[in-house]
Amino acid sequence: MLRVRMITTGNEELDTKMAGGLPFPALIVVEGGHGTGKSVLAQQFAYGSLKSELKVTVVTTETTTIGYVRGMINVGFDILDKYLHGQLVVYSTQIPRVKWVTSTSRDLLFLTLKYMVSNIDKYDVFIIDSFSILVKGSKREDIANFLTVVKKIVDKGKLIILTTHPEGLSESLHAGLKAIADGYIELKNVEMGGRALKVMNIIKLKGVPSVFENTITFDVDPAFGIKLVPMALAKV
Repeated sequence: MLRVRMITTGNEELDTKMAGGLPFPALIVVEGGHGTGKSVLAQQFAYGSLKSELKVTVVTTETTTIGYVRGMINVGFDILDKYLHGQLVVYSTQIPRVKWVTSTSRDLLFLTLKYMVSNIDKYDVFIIDSFSILVKGSKREDIANFLTVVKKIVDKGKLIILTTHPEGLSESLHAGLKAIADGYIELKNVEMGGRALKVMNIIKLKGVPSVFENTITFDVDPAFGIKLVPMALAKV
């Protein structure tokens, strides 16, 4: 059995709240509706992985490759050197002149899995943002096969991070994903003291103590990424 260790999220406060950081290896799912901070949190985890000298590959359905890299830099993640030297690799599903139809999604899911398997030695961390978009239109058995192989990849010592939209998955797939994940994080938008904030609810996280602070209030700072907000301050 592989030994699970904790790696930094790249944010010391977040590391403390998460009882040491991110478990590695693991399958971690970040779930949340539109605008809850899924992509920024995934970028925060990517940044921490890079600071831990791990190789990170990202598949984004949300923006272009350059847009993703620029977005990380814009919120204060110093990753340009890592990107230029190949420690961070970003692929975008936003392909010019390709119309997105149901078959496109199925093909991309297959191609993503094929890449993950054939290039397993080229990454330590693999992030898909968003998994909900990638599986849209795919058959249930294809998705089940994808997740089965992903768990085998984790068993070979990799960290896989999937972001999902709660309404983008069927009820059975949602339940199955939550069951097999080593870490499951739910994000929500809230209003406290007249402030629009975000709440991270850690449903489970492999390798951490059974008792830890599993509810974290935060905001997305345009210059610094994830910024934790003490609950007492949030209510003021």
